[in-house]
Amino acid sequence: MKNRTVVVCIAFGCIIVGLSLALYFFSNKPQRPPPPKLDQGARIIVFKNVHYSGEKKGTVDWEIKAEIARKFIDTPDVEMEVIKGQYKPKPDVTVFFNGSRGKMNTEEEKGNIDDVDIIYKDNYRLKTKSMDFDFKKSLAWTNAPVDIEGSKLSLKGVGMTANTSEQTVRIERDVSGFIETGKGQYRFSSDKFFYMMKENLYILDGKVIMRGENMNLLCDRLNIFSEGNEVEKAEATGKVRLLSKGTIAKSEKAVYDFKEDKVVMSGSPIVLKDKTEMEGESIVYNLSKGTFFVNRPKMRVER
Repeated sequence: MKNRTVVVCIAFGCIIVGLSLALYFFSNKPQRPPPPKLDQGARIIVFKNVHYSGEKKGTVDWEIKAEIARKFIDTPDVEMEVIKGQYKPKPDVTVFFNGSRGKMNTEEEKGNIDDVDIIYKDNYRLKTKSMDFDFKKSLAWTNAPVDIEGSKLSLKGVGMTANTSEQTVRIERDVSGFIETGKGQYRFSSDKFFYMMKENLYILDGKVIMRGENMNLLCDRLNIFSEGNEVEKAEATGKVRLLSKGTIAKSEKAVYDFKEDKVVMSGSPIVLKDKTEMEGESIVYNLSKGTFFVNRPKMRVER
């Protein structure tokens, strides 16, 4: 009986000790830190070597590849680095472009790219610091300076809007460059520049100056027509002034035929040379010979 009492006391003591130890360890157990709050600005997933594309009428019309992309979880926005892409305004035309970084809304298919390098038909290359785009509206634009190099035409300017559905390019101001013809190179400057791809027509608008080896032409507007890669003619309108070898010709319109190397002036044309003024129905200037021909002339000599 005595031994049973001792065993019960020992067991009871062990229970008391166990409960005491459990209470001690439970009260001193290290607390688990609460989960960190997710910063709304950090809700981003980072990907490598990503590929985005869009379709129009079941055909892929644009693609963008980036070495690094940061995708915002709660929005369709993505930030990209080291960008390569292509855009197809028409099934048989592909425009390639590169950029250092950019941002895009994948649902609206619009965004912007920095340090842009665009190649069009292997004929033209455009570079600018930054460009916005909207693939759904077929638009690309920038307020930054642009530099365009082509096989026949090269120019610089500030601000550009390209509409690939209408196939037009507009440079907003401070335009300068040169054009290659079968008769040599002509440098030009103007307030604005407009290119109509369908018509293969270049338009210089506002304070236009075109300089060649034997001729300087000034006017308000100059339309340059080409066929393929060959420049055919230039049509000047508005306060036309032609200067060549000491002779000045004035008119409201002049057409320069590059193949025949001659300028036909109309609209009250006048030729001034050595204090002699001659008017006519039209004036033809032959650049290769350096001669003027006045149709039905009326002469006046300054005394």
